[in-house]
Amino acid sequence: MDRIDGMRSFVAVVETGSFAAAGQRLGISNKLVSKRVAGLENLLGMTLLHRTTRSMSLSHEGEKYLEGARRVLAELEQLEAEFDTSGGLKGVIRVAAPLTYGDTAVAVAATRFVEKHPSVTVELDLSDHYADLAKGGFDIAIRIGNLDDSSLIVRKLGETHMKVVAAPAYLAEHGTPSHPAELSGHICIRDANNPEPNRWPFQVEGQTIQVPVSGPFLANSPPACLVPTRAGRGIFICPDVFLGDDLETGRLVELFSGIHSRTLPIQGVHLPSAFRKPRVKAFVEFMKAEIRA
Repeated sequence: MDRIDGMRSFVAVVETGSFAAAGQRLGISNKLVSKRVAGLENLLGMTLLHRTTRSMSLSHEGEKYLEGARRVLAELEQLEAEFDTSGGLKGVIRVAAPLTYGDTAVAVAATRFVEKHPSVTVELDLSDHYADLAKGGFDIAIRIGNLDDSSLIVRKLGETHMKVVAAPAYLAEHGTPSHPAELSGHICIRDANNPEPNRWPFQVEGQTIQVPVSGPFLANSPPACLVPTRAGRGIFICPDVFLGDDLETGRLVELFSGIHSRTLPIQGVHLPSAFRKPRVKAFVEFMKAEIRA
């Protein structure tokens, strides 16, 4: 049995979650995927995957082998790319992204990228929870906001500006605040992703002020917070990448347009080994250009 084929099949099974999905990724039958993984286990003399009729999980040895297998496959891919005279990109890019931003900007960019590079497949996994790149086998994750120090490599792709918005119905009922300090007397929708969801920062006359806010709705997702905001239930401070056409259509009104709040970076994070893949590096550069555009 070819050891490399076994590695590819094993990694694909772990990353896709099933033999059938791994077969679809690799373009082979699920029976052949199973045969290759079993052959690799026989070659190594150890069990990599615990299988039952209903579930599958990595063994302790499998967890250790997975990391090394990914590293070997990345090195092999880099080596092959150096001698590939076709000049085209190929292979799979696994991307994790926030749900709503992924539904819009990232999905659009991925679509254009595969149109330009038809031998590349982009697998997009959308969730508002931070994905574990190593366990999930992701090549890159798109994240919004300042990140904690970690072993991940961070590349800035662009930025988004925080805007204070409210529905016309809310302003008609509760009045329109003319200064951020007045927010303390209003109903505010709070995003738990913010470092201090109960205190909103603003730059006023060269000074940073922290305005205490409160309200009956708190969520860890800007799209979720926009639901009561659009319904006229409160005022929300939101990254503008999530606002879509809310301001253009008048569904929401921007407050304090002359006063700056925060600017958040849009970043691509990846493991050190992932960027060795030419297709991942190309996708990051493509995303940067898309965000600038």
